[in-house]
Amino acid sequence: MKYIKLFMLMAAVTFFAACSSDDDSWNSASDVTVGMAQTEMTVNEGKGLFNVPIEVKGETNGNVFVTVELKEVGANPAKEDVNYYVTDKTINISDGVGNVEIETVDDDDINDPRTFQVTIVDAKGAKISENASTTITLKDNDSEFYSKLQGKWTLSGVDRSGKPISWNVTISGASDESEADFNKKLYVSGFNGESTCVAELSYYFDKETKKGRVVFEDMGQYALGAYNFGGELGPCYVLPFNYKDGKLTEDPIEGTWSADMKTVTFEEGMMAGILYTYPDVKPTGRAFFFVGNMKLTR
Repeated sequence: MKYIKLFMLMAAVTFFAACSSDDDSWNSASDVTVGMAQTEMTVNEGKGLFNVPIEVKGETNGNVFVTVELKEVGANPAKEDVNYYVTDKTINISDGVGNVEIETVDDDDINDPRTFQVTIVDAKGAKISENASTTITLKDNDSEFYSKLQGKWTLSGVDRSGKPISWNVTISGASDESEADFNKKLYVSGFNGESTCVAELSYYFDKETKKGRVVFEDMGQYALGAYNFGGELGPCYVLPFNYKDGKLTEDPIEGTWSADMKTVTFEEGMMAGILYTYPDVKPTGRAFFFVGNMKLTR
């Protein structure tokens, strides 16, 4: 085993609540400001849920309550409840950082980037800073296959006994050409129904032949995730392998997408999530999952 790459997973907790009528819960300290953490963001329209960060500056002695407004801007504006949805427009910030949670709508239209703006229009417990707005660009994912593959899918297949299984998964990747992973790596989260169980998917496309493929590579070389199973197992890494003829191999598993980008079919190979001890990375002889005859469908 040459190396082990671990996905570092961070969980951010965002609190959404209606403004309290209890003035004592608001921050009363002076010199506290609240503003948007970024002036601009670019998000792939297939992203799904994402956060627009809000930050509070200064020493607080209570919560800061913020109300935001979303509006159409630019030559090709994004429309609320058509191109995106917002979870809540009133944010309760208790720890210096809050988020506006937004979910994109993934359509099948080839279009110019759509834009909209999130602006703080009211704040209790802080003054609104000059950085009150974030302009968000929703990048079209229908003209480039790499981008179009990103979003929500259903992964179906069979387990080792031949029993049908199905999981909701999300394919994510780079949204900007300047990122090292762009047009090279995608990430599939949701194996075995766990959102933190993430597999790498290499992306290949030949512009001359207009043929492409995706491949689960680097088998046995990184961790899909780490979990505490309790009992005699305890904490374990989950490493991916190709289960063939009763043996675990590091052979890649290759898939191709359909012309309408609605399915990705993996003709051969069975992905196995094998448990290794933590932190010394030794095989336990047990598996977290097996899935063969894999097919991704929208």
